Amino acid sequence: MTEKDREKKERSKLQVLFGLHLKKIRESKGITSAELARRCYMERSNIARLEKGRMNPSLFVLKKLSAGMDMELQELLEGFK
Repeated sequence: MTEKDREKKERSKLQVLFGLHLKKIRESKGITSAELARRCYMERSNIARLEKGRMNPSLFVLKKLSAGMDMELQELLEGFK
């Protein structure tokens, strides 16, 4: 396996883990994916892609997600490894 392949695999794993983390927080706050999308001015399909680890969120998107769940960016990332 090449270094590029290892990096791609690690990136994919990280995205999946973040997606699970995001979904757990969203559900713990009792927010549906459709509601989160509305609050963030995003398409619901993009929320689904994020939660399934199929989309790599930018810093701007992370900030929108945290605001949409009434939390600070640091809180959103807290506990994510």
